[in-house]
Amino acid sequence: MDSPEVTFTLAYLVFAVCFVFTPTEFHSAGLTVQNLLSGWLGSEDAAFVPYHLRRTAATLLCHSLLPLGYYVGMCFAASEKQLYYPSQTPETWRAFLLLALMLPTITCTLIYYWSRDRWARHPLARTLALYALPRSGWRAVASSVNTEFRRIDKFATGVPGARVIVTDTWVMKVTTYRVHVAQQQDVHLTLMESQQHDLSPDSHLPVQLLTIRVASANPAVQAFDIRSVHLYRLNSTEYGELCEKLRAPIRSVANVVIHQSLGDLFLETFASLVEVNPAYSVPSSQDLEACIGCMQARASVKLVKRCQAAAAGACQQCRCRPMWCLACMGKWFASRQDPQRPDTWLASRVPCPTCRARFCILDVCAVR
Repeated sequence: MDSPEVTFTLAYLVFAVCFVFTPTEFHSAGLTVQNLLSGWLGSEDAAFVPYHLRRTAATLLCHSLLPLGYYVGMCFAASEKQLYYPSQTPETWRAFLLLALMLPTITCTLIYYWSRDRWARHPLARTLALYALPRSGWRAVASSVNTEFRRIDKFATGVPGARVIVTDTWVMKVTTYRVHVAQQQDVHLTLMESQQHDLSPDSHLPVQLLTIRVASANPAVQAFDIRSVHLYRLNSTEYGELCEKLRAPIRSVANVVIHQSLGDLFLETFASLVEVNPAYSVPSSQDLEACIGCMQARASVKLVKRCQAAAAGACQQCRCRPMWCLACMGKWFASRQDPQRPDTWLASRVPCPTCRARFCILDVCAVR
């Protein structure tokens, strides 16, 4: 096991697996195709479609060169085998060298075919062409995708090898070798699978992984799956944000259940407790404006100190006029909680989002 041949083989195997299935450490070190070839690939934000046309081709070529890289490395790690003289090497190594040379050759031929007619034969370009108007081409559709990707209101999540991007018009999944694209108005969304995990590696809290099938009404567009994370934690919003961005409803197959998160349960309880509190009467001279949190609903709650204790950390008088709706105030209250201590959420005190005066749930009064 201490021979240079075995050591190099194990080390190269680990490197190859990490280079293909890039872990966080490789991303941090910049050992990715996107980073190593960033000068040629360009910017994803500036030109989403051209970037991924080049990225998928470059990734496929780099990965196809890995077997050849192993053979070249073995020429030095096991010099006694004289692998740099193919005619003198064993039959097994000659077959491996032939395979290592064929892979990049076939890949280069495929990439050359894709790049003809300014990448018009690339799988991504072919998919976009299915959505082009009769007198326009796939580049007009690509321009629309580029424009929407630059907007800040898009939904984007996932690791680089399995990203999910949803814009106003498009649902996209970016994988290592492909980019799946479907138009929102033509898709049927089906919740196919739900996986329960006791702990998430990021939050150390229970997590639910949801698999959603995206199928286009156009049979020529290949269906694909996207995965969304639904966490049982206080600030879990990923699945909710995805549903808000998607126009089509998500249908569920039998026996697939989306469990309500602990944060959603808390917001429901928060709203029910506020309804029990005494209402606050707004003076006739004061007009209620839009909530400064969401700028959509009308301000509907006022903080009124109801407890008489003057101990340290107790509630304080808030002199702000009604500026927040019930939903935004609940989300603010929730955002100040310790996810590891759900037993303290209802009894806790948090600062007013405007003046920082401390308050509890009993101080939140609905406006009448």
